[in-house]
Amino acid sequence: MSSNVTRKELAVAVNEQLGISQRNSSDIVDTVFAVLKDSLVDGESVKLVQFGTLTVRDKAPRRGRNPRTGESMTITKRQMISFRPSKQLRERLNK
Repeated sequence: MSSNVTRKELAVAVNEQLGISQRNSSDIVDTVFAVLKDSLVDGESVKLVQFGTLTVRDKAPRRGRNPRTGESMTITKRQMISFRPSKQLRERLNK
């Protein structure tokens, strides 16, 4: 199994698939990620058809423990991103 896919590797794939310059393909990849980030920061869900949905979830504060000291502490409320794969992606993964 290969390592993580980088933005540079995505730009190379766009370059090879569309035959545009490396610089333009890097700009396209950066623009896509910027739009995704802005939408998620604004609290919007992002649905990528045939891939999945990214949603922002609120996590309530909870009791936790510092693993180093064993001291009990409160973990503050926060937001996190969850990913739900599309039906097509789940089916391909489970073949």
